[in-house]
Amino acid sequence: MAFEIQAGGRRSFWLRPPALVALGFAGAILFGTILLHLDAAANTSHHAPLTWLEAFFTATSAACVTGLIVVDTAHDLSMFGQGVVLVLFQLGGLGVMTLALLVLHSLSNRVRNVAGNTASSTLMSSFFRGHPKRTLALVLGGTLMLEAAGAISLFGAITEPNAGWKSVFLSVSAFCNAGFDNLDVGLEPYAGHWGFGLPLMLLWLFGGLGFLVPAAIWANRFDPEVRLVLWASALLIPLGALLFWVFEKEGLLQDHSAPSRWLLSFFQGNTSRTAGFSMLDLGDARRVTLLTMIPLMLIGGASGGTAGGMKIGTVLVFLAGLWAYLRGHKRVHFMKHTLPMIVVRRAFLVVTLMLLSQGVLATALTLFESGGAASLEAILFESASALGTVGLSTGITASLSPASQIALAIGMFLGRLGPLTLIWALVRQTKDRTISYPERDFPIG
Repeated sequence: MAFEIQAGGRRSFWLRPPALVALGFAGAILFGTILLHLDAAANTSHHAPLTWLEAFFTATSAACVTGLIVVDTAHDLSMFGQGVVLVLFQLGGLGVMTLALLVLHSLSNRVRNVAGNTASSTLMSSFFRGHPKRTLALVLGGTLMLEAAGAISLFGAITEPNAGWKSVFLSVSAFCNAGFDNLDVGLEPYAGHWGFGLPLMLLWLFGGLGFLVPAAIWANRFDPEVRLVLWASALLIPLGALLFWVFEKEGLLQDHSAPSRWLLSFFQGNTSRTAGFSMLDLGDARRVTLLTMIPLMLIGGASGGTAGGMKIGTVLVFLAGLWAYLRGHKRVHFMKHTLPMIVVRRAFLVVTLMLLSQGVLATALTLFESGGAASLEAILFESASALGTVGLSTGITASLSPASQIALAIGMFLGRLGPLTLIWALVRQTKDRTISYPERDFPIG
């Protein structure tokens, strides 16, 4: 029996698609917290059973495919605990997103307000609209195939015991852009290792790209949104690598050979767009490097993928609208198309809400850590990592106060849902006002 919400009558708040998505994430986090709090989830020879806060933070980070940690995944969690984390970020990366696609498909024709239209366009591409079964088959089948191929590629590169389990864990984590690893020695010993770094990087790039581009190539259909994703990716991938190389060639990269520098520049320069893996200690990175990575973390990947952030398409539409306004144009043109004004307003709303959220979260962390040793750039980096569901850190996460860790968990939850999805879930749908008031100029600037 196909899932469908019937039209007619007043729809319950809890049947609205964003509310269903939020409940799905909240339920996964609650279930994961309970399981991770069990004694069986901890490696008791190395760590006491996880506290409720540690379990809640880890479950939130996994379900929201972020990767920020307060306990060591490899040493502090048992095989059972690592399995719980894997299931959480697999569901967080794909399961709930797929449910959102199907629910939004059933309601997309009945959504009329700005927030609803924005949430719909954020969670699914127009290429998939009207083909929910094809979407489900493509997402689930393609995911399993790519994750299996990634695990096989990584298996030969991992030199630790239990390489089979660790290659599966890493492959799923990379494709879901989760940023978790369960290697005993972490990723740093593999810095510059092409056989390890390249498969890992390809997995998260494919995951962040989503299935829109492969489906378009298969169908030989390159719609504007497909070309937009390809164009933006072709710009951001080398840009991130170039920025990291320029600022760290005499820093983190100075002790590595030329081929290793190429790999590490592409790896570190692009992991900031929600992958969350790091082969280098970012606690030793230059301040300017951290500051240039923050915008990339907030931008994220492509719509329909496992990455978080504002999405590259949203940012490009925002920039196109801003450029048109600065030039005094009444219409916004992009890639030889005229963008509907409602699309431009959606982009401005997403960017505005993300920047406001970043400011609020960074301010909260600064307040909670006023007596701590964390620098301002580290706090800005940490807050952007949470909101963009990235998982990169300068190493301060575990040492933050409980209040800061709770704030970060909330930031991860909001970042994964998306600003507009949350707004639509909390604000009741209303009809346009029929009352019109006289216009009046107000001084600006």
